[in-house]
Order: sequence, then structure tokens, then C-alpha cells
Amino acid sequence: MRGGLHGPNVITVGKCLLLLVAGSGGEAVHLARRHEPPEQGRSAVPDHYLTDGDCDREAVQRRYDVQALREPIWEYTTMCGRAWALMVGGDGGALSRYREPAFAPTCRRCLTVMDRLFPAPAVDRRVPVISRVVAEVVREHGYAEVREVPGDQLAALRKEIRSLIRQQTGHLAQTLVHRDLLLVVCDPLRDPEAEMRAAAEAIGAVLFGDQPVPATRHERPWAIRWTAWDLG
Repeated sequence: MRGGLHGPNVITVGKCLLLLVAGSGGEAVHLARRHEPPEQGRSAVPDHYLTDGDCDREAVQRRYDVQALREPIWEYTTMCGRAWALMVGGDGGALSRYREPAFAPTCRRCLTVMDRLFPAPAVDRRVPVISRVVAEVVREHGYAEVREVPGDQLAALRKEIRSLIRQQTGHLAQTLVHRDLLLVVCDPLRDPEAEMRAAAEAIGAVLFGDQPVPATRHERPWAIRWTAWDLG
């Protein structure tokens, strides 16, 4: 930037340059793409923020490269489809006394769209193996759980499991995620009576002493650990 002044408050995702912007209402920080072709877009900051003579505007002109902020290269709507008011202040400080600088988006819809700009992660060799194991467990019990799944492998694992269960059984399976835990449920394959009997037996063992309470928890056949499948 000219004279060491700060330019537009942007982040780079893959090959895309994204501007951090604010709407006319609300506290969320959104993202706006570069316009294609660039010269037909809008500026990062409306001109009245750069030309009015009050102390706030003068401070902006001292800290930011005004010429760069005026370049009409940004799309008119955010990545989530909203109209936006102006760029959010960054390294050069706030552009308005009513909003603090920001360095990352907070709008969930913008974040979701942004995620698609990242290259897809390489699929781990464990995904097809664990998917086959899960499919077998679900065919027997109607559900399964996979623990310690890396976040970048969840999407591929969920897709592969649902596809296998549909191919093998003709039924649709539901996959639910909580942190590194993946739950797989196929209601048509579940046996509610067997589940009730197992629950009744466990309660009877504790309340009535029908059988000794185990000192340790038995391994659950429907529980699978990602880390147990180390393929080298």
C-alpha cells in the first residue's frame, strides 16, 4: 500500500480474496468477493466515509490507503446474499466509532460458503475400511457409533457409510455428528424389542441382583474407534 498505509481488510481463501464487511444492522461480520470483472463492482468504503471533514473521517484518511478503499472491485452483496454497508476496519483501526475492528467473519452462512473454497482434504485409507465395518454393525443392530473421527474425514466417512447401507439394505441411514463422535442410525433395521430386553436385563442386574454387576463396562459391539484401525 502507498506510504505504509493500510489497504482493504481482506482474507485469502485458496485463490480468492474476500473482504470483511458489515451490514446496515446487526453485529455479524460478512464476506464479499471480488467482482468479476473487477472494475464494475463497488468500493470497500462509501465515499462519504473518506471525504467528510469530521475527526473520525480524518483518522481513517491518516491510517488507510484511500485510493485502495475507493477501487470499485467488490461484489454488491455478501457471500450469504445480503446487501452490505461498508468494510469492517482491520489493521488500520475502526472505520466507525460504533464498530470495532474484526479480522475474521462471524456470519455462519458466509462461513459455510467460504468452506467450499478450500480444496477437499485427501480421503484417509481408513474411510472405506471403517465404512464397511459400520455397515455390517448397522445391519445387525440398526445403529453404530464411531469415535475419535478427525474433523476433515467426517464428510467422506458419512457419505461412504450412507452409500454402503443403501446399497446393501435398500434403506436410508441417518448420520449425526457431535464433536469427534459419529452416530449412524437406520430405523428400519433396529429391533426395539431386543433393545428393551437388554435395558430390562441391565436394570434387573442392578436393582434385583439377578446377576453380578460387572466391575468394568463390557465392550459394546456397535462402538468403533477410528484410532483402532491403524493401517500404517
